[in-house]
Amino acid sequence: MARPTQSQQHPNLQTAITEVARKQIAEHGAASLSLRAIARELGITAPAIYNYYPSRDNLVTSLIVNAYHSFATALAKARDAEHGDHTECIMVTARAYRNWALAHPEEYSLIFGTPIPGYHAPMEITGPAAAESMIVFLQILYAAYQDGELIINNPPPALNTILQPWLEKLGFTGPPSIVHFALANWAHLHGLVSLELFGHLAPTPQHGNVDAFFEIEIQAMAARMGIG
Repeated sequence: MARPTQSQQHPNLQTAITEVARKQIAEHGAASLSLRAIARELGITAPAIYNYYPSRDNLVTSLIVNAYHSFATALAKARDAEHGDHTECIMVTARAYRNWALAHPEEYSLIFGTPIPGYHAPMEITGPAAAESMIVFLQILYAAYQDGELIINNPPPALNTILQPWLEKLGFTGPPSIVHFALANWAHLHGLVSLELFGHLAPTPQHGNVDAFFEIEIQAMAARMGIG
């Protein structure tokens, strides 16, 4: 009996490669990602992978971009659902942030965790993907501002060096204070979710349910913006 060809073994080889890569990252961390190890697990030759990903870094970049897209899609879906008001929209989107991270811990770690030794992300590729999720949050705040429900003041001049590059990166032409709100509250969400995901928010595993704490914090986040 003839041995199955690689295309017969894996009709969608590119998808199979990324699935095994995610498995490697989950088990051993992103720094241990190896194209040869992926090839061994799939029972294919290393050159077959090179047809899709010439190097480990190409594969890492693809995984990062896909993770950013998945993350932004989850947030956009939450934003676009029916909401009673802007406060509810913010709350639902904040929950989507947390839910995505808890459902995709490896991908969350890949885009927000410890940098991979020796890997340098090509910003012309990963930068636009990274901005997608921030743009979703920014759009929610801008909609609240346009409806007169988000009260803003001019940001302190000391923040100009931080805010101006973000305004340019995001292509945002609205008030800089909205970007300030977005960044500050994004940092709050990121801190909450990262502490929970990496086991630092609850004092012990048996006290690991932090749902109530998260709800209180995102309500406080909305209230600080004057829309809660």
